[in-house]
Amino acid sequence: MTKKRTIENPANSLVDELLANSGAIPAIVPQNGSGNNTETQQSFSDDSWTHFTVICSCELVDKIKTIAQTEGFTIREVEEKFFRNGIGSYEGKHGAVKVRNRKKQNIDDVL
Repeated sequence: MTKKRTIENPANSLVDELLANSGAIPAIVPQNGSGNNTETQQSFSDDSWTHFTVICSCELVDKIKTIAQTEGFTIREVEEKFFRNGIGSYEGKHGAVKVRNRKKQNIDDVL
């Protein structure tokens, strides 16, 4: 039997709710104040962030949400701390991880 999760506020789309709760991007704020998400205002000025989706157990998700809410952090902040700690542990055993630069290629050069 699988555990079903419900959306507490069905007026918002699941994507809007997840993005706002994760802290990954600024919350989507209706311009007209009516709660209608058809007209939205967002600011995305920092290219140092990217959207990253993780699938894990409901138990872990609930614990992360609880920690973030209890301590006054965003879910993104808590996740980043956990990722940094995990990567630090890995690098302590295996050495620094070398990350390749992500440079977008010119489509004319590729195709």
